[in-house]
Amino acid sequence: MADRLTVDLVLLESISDRLRRSGEALRATAGAPRIPAAGEATPIFAELLAQLSESSAGLAAGLAEAGNRVSEAGQTYASEDSAAGQRISGVS
Repeated sequence: MADRLTVDLVLLESISDRLRRSGEALRATAGAPRIPAAGEATPIFAELLAQLSESSAGLAAGLAEAGNRVSEAGQTYASEDSAAGQRISGVS
């Protein structure tokens, strides 16, 4: 069992950035897709494409939110670690 906790803040920010960029890339590809002419099945394809677009938008938003939360977690850790270090220094 490790006796210390180490958090790689650079790695956390990299993960955060990648999540955000992935969400932005997905959002950029979103849009109203062209509905194929499929005869009687056209309404079915239209509904499927609408659901896919909605799901993609939700996933893009979720990726952005996850990126924000990872970044916030790293900032919180850095702040609390610094404060704890100052308290320990004050004890000696």
